Amino acid sequence: MKHLSKIWLLPLLFFVFTACIDKKQEQSVEVKTAEEVKEQKEEIPDIADSSFKDGMTGAVYHYYLKVRTALFNDDLDAAKDASESIANSFDEDFSKLKSLSEKMARAEDIEQLRSAFSEFSIEVESLFKQNLSAGTIYKQHCPMAFNNKGAFWFAEVEEIKNPYKGEKMPKCGSVTETIKPKK
Repeated sequence: MKHLSKIWLLPLLFFVFTACIDKKQEQSVEVKTAEEVKEQKEEIPDIADSSFKDGMTGAVYHYYLKVRTALFNDDLDAAKDASESIANSFDEDFSKLKSLSEKMARAEDIEQLRSAFSEFSIEVESLFKQNLSAGTIYKQHCPMAFNNKGAFWFAEVEEIKNPYKGEKMPKCGSVTETIKPKK
């Protein structure tokens, strides 16, 4: 009997010792200077909580958010690239939207692109509203854009990230409408 209890003791001890071993996991911490943090650019989430009735509108919204984020970051090249992707998402049935997105892609400077983005936002509103099938879109407005004429844009979150003022006034604006799917 003593011999049998010693046999069970050996696996139990093995289990206790292996369970208590400190298994080191690799961790990494990235330390950034204040300058690096200031230079870090905003990125849009890979997955917005909005979905649409058709793939074209979903693609347009995805690239629209990329343009908005690039303008917020004062990144002309990224905004032009995303604008070109918007233009490529449209077929001939959406000639006005395609033309406006091509105008954004051809912009020679960031202010010209912001102006075209404002025009595009006005025209694309009904497309987003009619085809939203899940999630929320926030219509936001900056009263100071374009010499206090004001302009709006759409966002996937309530937080204001102003594409018209960029780094000058990133939080200028407010949510003017919360857009939900039509039932």
